[in-house]
Amino acid sequence: MPQHKIVFLDDDHVIRLGRYALARPPEVNDDWVRAFFAPEPVDPQAVYDAAHGLHPADGVTVLGLAATPEEIRDADATVIIFRRGTVDAARIAGSPKLRLIQRMGERSDGIDLASAKQRGIHVSCIPRRTLIYTAEHGILLMLALAKQLVRADGQVRAGLWDNGLVKPADGVAYNWTGYTSLSGLYGATLGIIGLGEVGAIMAGIARGFGMKVIYCNRNRLPVAKEAQFGVGFAERGDLLAQSDFVSVNAANLPINRGMIDSSAFKAMKRTAFFVNTSRGKLVNEDDLYTALSTGLIAGAGLDVHWEEPRLAGDKLCQLPNVIMTPHYAGGSRFGVLDELKQIFQNCRAVLAGGTPAHSV
Repeated sequence: MPQHKIVFLDDDHVIRLGRYALARPPEVNDDWVRAFFAPEPVDPQAVYDAAHGLHPADGVTVLGLAATPEEIRDADATVIIFRRGTVDAARIAGSPKLRLIQRMGERSDGIDLASAKQRGIHVSCIPRRTLIYTAEHGILLMLALAKQLVRADGQVRAGLWDNGLVKPADGVAYNWTGYTSLSGLYGATLGIIGLGEVGAIMAGIARGFGMKVIYCNRNRLPVAKEAQFGVGFAERGDLLAQSDFVSVNAANLPINRGMIDSSAFKAMKRTAFFVNTSRGKLVNEDDLYTALSTGLIAGAGLDVHWEEPRLAGDKLCQLPNVIMTPHYAGGSRFGVLDELKQIFQNCRAVLAGGTPAHSV
């Protein structure tokens, strides 16, 4: 039986689910898998079965970050799977039986495509529907804030308006709830803090609405990438001062904990809206409450929260200018499993001598 090796170059909750499906490693148990999908019910066996043909009984060994060059070389065929990081010429040269470089995400940044092509190695970068959904949700929150959607819906349902001020003409009663400061996205400036994959997708959607998009990163992108994404670079202070909508899409790293605080809100326009679909602990919620309740900013849309689930009725819940959703921007967790199934199918195809989907 051929001996194949699948090597994961990074580690996070999505990668751990993939490792479980391939090999059920002891550090990833059934209870963890159930918690990953909760509150949606899942059969752990169905998750394991998603990687059929790629299990230890099929001659496949799963390696992680600690894999030695000797372990990687000792295989009939090797697959590298990663989300973040690089697969450079040195790594490719150190994997003589490498058959597939598989990235979870549609950007090929960090992959030495020339070296892979020279060696005849397949490269696949799959678009992740869960990330696209997350970017869409950020735009949804912006629209809902600009249109005061949630408050308007509640007033229409409850009949809360001043009949004395409503004068229908020809059967039409425009804006009978009497909202002012209604706006939209067209012509507005979106500032994205952290132009990773979700941020780049969001930028593309925003440009479709006629928005100007600026961004800030720890490291500025190459000018060619900025042109590709249709974005302009701005230092953080300039971005906050110029933007009508500010979206935080930074990585969930310890250094970024509480990065959006009172200084950020004070730098924003009083008419600006803040949106977070990344991680709750990137934002100091006490400072956000102060900014929202004192008019430093116009409103906020939150899909993620400092504590999850959020305590019902807490002080942010009392504010009319904040819209909150229960950390579901990316859709069902089964969407992650669908993405992994595509990767497993690519592995099966390449190890059998075929070609992968989403080939670069």
